[in-house]
Amino acid sequence: MCGVRVRCALLLVIIAASGQSLARQTATTVQNFKIYVDEPAYTGLPVWVHAELSPPEEVRYPYHEDPAAFGPNRLEVKRHSHLLTPAPFKPWFATGGILDGSIAPPTSPVNRLPLHLQYSLDQPGTYSVRWTKVRHLFENGQITEIVVARSDWLDFEVRQSTQEQRRSWLKRQLANTPKDSGRLVGDFLPSLLAAAPDPRVLRVFLEQSYSADQLVRSCVLGSLRFFGQEDTRAQTLALLHNRGPNEALAYLVSWREPLFHDAKEELVRATLPYLHSREDWQIAATLKMLGFVVHPGNFRWPENSEIPNQSDRAVLAAAPELIGRGPQVAQLLAEYLGGIKSDGARDYLWQVASRPDSAHEQALIALTWIADPRDLPHLGEMLLRPGDPDSYGRDLASLPHALTHAYGNHAIPYLERAVVESPYPFVRTQSAEELATQEHPAVFRFFLDALENDRFYKQELITWLKDRFPNELSPSADDAAVIAFCKARLP
Repeated sequence: MCGVRVRCALLLVIIAASGQSLARQTATTVQNFKIYVDEPAYTGLPVWVHAELSPPEEVRYPYHEDPAAFGPNRLEVKRHSHLLTPAPFKPWFATGGILDGSIAPPTSPVNRLPLHLQYSLDQPGTYSVRWTKVRHLFENGQITEIVVARSDWLDFEVRQSTQEQRRSWLKRQLANTPKDSGRLVGDFLPSLLAAAPDPRVLRVFLEQSYSADQLVRSCVLGSLRFFGQEDTRAQTLALLHNRGPNEALAYLVSWREPLFHDAKEELVRATLPYLHSREDWQIAATLKMLGFVVHPGNFRWPENSEIPNQSDRAVLAAAPELIGRGPQVAQLLAEYLGGIKSDGARDYLWQVASRPDSAHEQALIALTWIADPRDLPHLGEMLLRPGDPDSYGRDLASLPHALTHAYGNHAIPYLERAVVESPYPFVRTQSAEELATQEHPAVFRFFLDALENDRFYKQELITWLKDRFPNELSPSADDAAVIAFCKARLP
């Protein structure tokens, strides 16, 4: 989408400007800072390293949903003068974000990192740790790294813990789960991972997957790699029976399909009753879980299985009531209905499409998944109809590509009209890009108009043209070269 590209470009400019300033400030000076470890430290228990840092170098952990990611901080550990190798970092999923940015809530403790998540301190003895803080800069089109602060090496002692110590510590932890999200993700949950893969600890993480806080749920998912697969499978299924689905468990089942493939019927049967939950969040999670398991994806069903049809019938039966629920429920209902090739699903999707919220856009896209020829004229008309709440047509901007993907050349006349007649700038630009991709020369008049009349979406179109036609337009091509390129492609 054009708005995304503009925001990304601005972000890179901001990073570059701030990075160059920082590089000038720290070109010759690396700040020295003190660190310490809570002692005595014990094997099998959490070990946190503390830093005496102040803004702007203050450490805001966590930096990532995976708790072993320390952002712009590097911890080195030695034992008997030999550098230890940190544990391999293999997160379940990748997430983006601002360079070196933190995801820590305001109430997360500052200036401390869980050493036990990167190094196995399972042998008693004397260790040494050094903490280096870096900054990543965007210079000359490349990301570079500079050191901005570094501690001296600190020696600390790790003692052998006893089974009773570990048992007592875990009992105290499990009895004092904080409610504050900052304490949860910045201290409690990372500390508990010192006892992983203990099934009792896994239970705490899975119970936190029902948190109302999105960040807590994401950090739970990022931490599950520390636990055994069979324990994760068994406890997830038990929770689904006892408490029903939630969004995090739906993603867990989808990402770890091999763990649950032979339990897919159980997943559906345990989930279906929650279509009638009183809570919107749980209905949304139910639809997400069913969408991942029932409709095409990693899961595969035998041709003679009745479970997918049973799920489809249940969702269609619940649809009249669900259409009136909150936008998240309506949007996920539209996603699920798009996988049902029936007139009933189409009728409900058009009802969802009449909503004034985000579910409206999803319903239109889901109709293109069904790709019934009877819907094409109505969908094409949506590109032209005035009165959309968004005067720029952002909620309709993904429809031109969806139409060509679903209907092929039959969609072209509707996009040609949209380029000329649509009242929505983003519909016009996306329709033009789609037609240019389909090699329709006449659409280059639209590109010329944008360039020669300096329309506000001019830069978006120039970027798109350079990406789409790299052999004819170099990244450094100026406006005159792009205009000449467009003129040469006119019929």
